[in-house]
Amino acid sequence: MIDVASLSFSYVSELTGDRVEALKDVDLSADAGSLTLVCGASGCGKSTLMKALTGLVPQMTPGELDGVVRINGRNLADVALTDVGHLCSSVFQNPRTQFFCDTVAEELAFCGENYGRERATLRQQSERAAKLMGISHLMERKLTTLSGGQLQKVALACALASGAPVLLADEPTSNLDPAAISEVRAALKVLKEQGLTIVVVEHRLHFLRGLADQVLLMESGRVTRRWNGAEFFSMGQAQRRSLGLRTLVDPGPPETWVGQGQVGCQENQVGQGQAARQEKQVGRQENREATPSQVRLSCRGLSFAYGANPVFEGLDADFPAGQITCIAGANGVGKTTLVRVLCGLAAPSSGTISLDGVPASRKTRRSACALVMQDTGRQLFSDTLAGELTIGASHASGQSGEQLLADFDLANLGERHPLSLSGGQKQRLVIAAARATGRPIVILDEPTSGVDARHLDSITATLRRIADEGAAVVVVTHDGEFAAACADRLITLTATGAYCAREGDQQ
Repeated sequence: MIDVASLSFSYVSELTGDRVEALKDVDLSADAGSLTLVCGASGCGKSTLMKALTGLVPQMTPGELDGVVRINGRNLADVALTDVGHLCSSVFQNPRTQFFCDTVAEELAFCGENYGRERATLRQQSERAAKLMGISHLMERKLTTLSGGQLQKVALACALASGAPVLLADEPTSNLDPAAISEVRAALKVLKEQGLTIVVVEHRLHFLRGLADQVLLMESGRVTRRWNGAEFFSMGQAQRRSLGLRTLVDPGPPETWVGQGQVGCQENQVGQGQAARQEKQVGRQENREATPSQVRLSCRGLSFAYGANPVFEGLDADFPAGQITCIAGANGVGKTTLVRVLCGLAAPSSGTISLDGVPASRKTRRSACALVMQDTGRQLFSDTLAGELTIGASHASGQSGEQLLADFDLANLGERHPLSLSGGQKQRLVIAAARATGRPIVILDEPTSGVDARHLDSITATLRRIADEGAAVVVVTHDGEFAAACADRLITLTATGAYCAREGDQQ
């Protein structure tokens, strides 16, 4: 179904004039009903390979392509870009870049409408795809009202609704909660059984255990290692770490990420669709128990609603200085909305937010908080990485721009345009820019999306250092591996009204 032979792609850098070899002699063969996993460090060429499999490289990305890509026996060089959709469907690393319509239902029908399919067929394909991805309840929602994880599920559903025999998914679970990842796994299993050929690029690997038929490791544009699925997922931890790969074991649900020891549970009667919280206090060796004088940011009775639709209600939470507080919860429950309210980008419906015990206005909170958004492209403004770090920079950070770029493995890219970076590189740049502000509260929304194992460790170490210097660090995450490595405290927003207080083991 997919046959790639001696594929190479190079382009001339607009910045330096040097030729960049993005792909080098890549071979790939995948049969119908198989799933191929492509993994490797950020910037190694995975996304470029996916673009070559859809014809976007070189038709939409100028450069020199050598080798052959065949999909279902057809050479892509002989297929018009407008006809590639009959052969394969794609889920981009940033799903926002592939939407055209206003509502979910319209987006699901968009591909079939462009190919002139009958209305009854469109409806059937859309409803089937929505059910498979668990988004039937979102069909009439506007795309602009959905969370990042919900958008990712919509993008997957659109790819399935296209009816193409090949599915190409670039980081399809990067913004998904554990339950949604399980749904994606179940959907991929069904699609394999139906004979689709699937290629998945991922840093999160554990959910593909038992599904992946072959695994390719890419380094510097080359495929350097190959395994069958069973060999790959039986790999020892030492070998996995040496290859720079993330965990092969499911981190489990949020309640298992941080600490142990249930203190007590009760039902918080706030109603369906409103957020309650589950909070854990983790015992670290330093015994980081917070006192009122250490609480940098706090909220009491905090509520937010979109019109008549409540998102969360009556939320009480503390975010102590010197600690990393992770916020978890299902896609669409209101995590991003909560941090937007905390940092002053949105106004709460009711409640009080305080800094160092004093009620603070939105303007005051905006001045005190550095925010890393879920969609990093929305906060890149400069023409160079070095210039990006000067926006909002402060001497309080104690580090030069050069040192920050080095800390985030971006030292040799200082004069590159930020929008030319891979998803993981953009993520690290925006975190570096937040670090450069030196502000006392650092809020990050999914900071490990699209990040490989080595840079996950780097981000964890950086956030720990920021917290140890006295900042309150607040992190929205679905990443159990990351939360287990760095979180001092965990607050889980739910949609059921359940409230469960727990404590971690004290050391």
